Amino acid sequence: MARFLKKSSGHSRQFNKKCSKNKKCQQPLINSKKHNKNQKINKWNINHMKGAVDEYFEKRGAISVRQLARAWNVPRSTLQMRIDGRVKGTAHMSGRKPLFDSKAEDELVAVIKLLSHRGFPLGMKELRSLAYSYAHQNGIEGFSQRKGIAGYEWLNAFLKRHPELSIRKPEPLSIARACGMNRVVVQKWFESLGASIEELGIKHRPDRWWNVDETGLQDHFVPQKVVAEAGKLCYQATAGEKGDTTTIVAAFNAVGTYCKPLVIGKGKRLKPEWLDGLPADFSISVRISDNGWINKELFIAWAELFVASLPKYDIPHVLFLDGHGSHVFNLEFINLMKQNNVHVWCFPAHTTHWLQPADRSLFRSLKHQWTEEGLKVARQRAGTKLSRNEFLQVFATTWRKAATVENAMSGFCSTGLFPFNPQKIPDEAFLPSITTECTISEPQLVLFSFQVIVCWHSINYVMSFITACK
Repeated sequence: MARFLKKSSGHSRQFNKKCSKNKKCQQPLINSKKHNKNQKINKWNINHMKGAVDEYFEKRGAISVRQLARAWNVPRSTLQMRIDGRVKGTAHMSGRKPLFDSKAEDELVAVIKLLSHRGFPLGMKELRSLAYSYAHQNGIEGFSQRKGIAGYEWLNAFLKRHPELSIRKPEPLSIARACGMNRVVVQKWFESLGASIEELGIKHRPDRWWNVDETGLQDHFVPQKVVAEAGKLCYQATAGEKGDTTTIVAAFNAVGTYCKPLVIGKGKRLKPEWLDGLPADFSISVRISDNGWINKELFIAWAELFVASLPKYDIPHVLFLDGHGSHVFNLEFINLMKQNNVHVWCFPAHTTHWLQPADRSLFRSLKHQWTEEGLKVARQRAGTKLSRNEFLQVFATTWRKAATVENAMSGFCSTGLFPFNPQKIPDEAFLPSITTECTISEPQLVLFSFQVIVCWHSINYVMSFITACK
């Protein structure tokens, strides 16, 4: 080893002499930070380490540490430190020790989950501020007092220690829907529905279960993500800043039978040439309104098409719909359904995002396919606006791809309607309503303030808001 060092030192002197003659010659530098960048540590098994430590104390003096390390396939120096007591336990202990103990971090994880379930998730900056406040009040040093917030390194390490947490983009949920998706309300609605379908004798007749709903399609196509040059602005050519909305009224049953879709466009006069170019085997009904939205008269027009397509038997049908004004406050529609042995069931207010089959399956697929087909046409037309005739042609292709038997059956199954199973609604659907739960004896407008107090070692997060519920 000494001879090797002497040779190395002589070689370095010769290298320095050459470098002194040539100033451009520089001795290679070693970046210590990147030297062990790809090195993998802690490859040994924790159970093997525990077995080696236990065996050493059982056979004290009868076997060496080196022999134990070879037998249990663990590093000798790592085993030696645990035997000497320099490192407690037999778990992996490399790297910097966490600033908070495991109990405190488990409580913080519980707080994060609770607030997320209630509809008030913590952002990354809020979480870092909460960690700094706890450390400051408990005299724990480790965070920058000048910045007054925990660092990004702490946040990344915290998320690695708790893989059940991740950085996500929250989905907007209105306070009305958060209050409406109440467990008691939904359970009572399912109980009433179960008793009704038993009385009607259609519990095992999926062809008698129907759902109708509306959605809007815009002739404005922008992809979610694209591949483009890094560091440069990326644009998608569109016909305008925003598109016109066209309403689609769709109805289907639990076996995958679809009624003729009703398309409501914006305009004053319906032109027959709009239907030119549509496939001969594609059936569609087109109407117009001043704003492209549905109204009572147009919904009655759809209802007449719906009852005309039903088989004329004595077995009743049940039609599920939401509480839109054109539905429930439409006496002519209610009478038409009653005359044709169709029983109308309205979903509880602000629960359709979990209970309506169309929202759970059909419309998701329809809008995805609509964007895909629209982008293809937009590229061919260099971003120019679609004519009404071209709009219907794109819709025909989109409808055939989305209106499948699988989507219809999946929608009814995921909502617990058919097969009838109220337990299909997961517990997480009711969590946001816990924050605003209140008991009201009779329908009235209640103005109340609710506080969520989260204690994490003397840290209180108080969130107040005022809302109205019926």
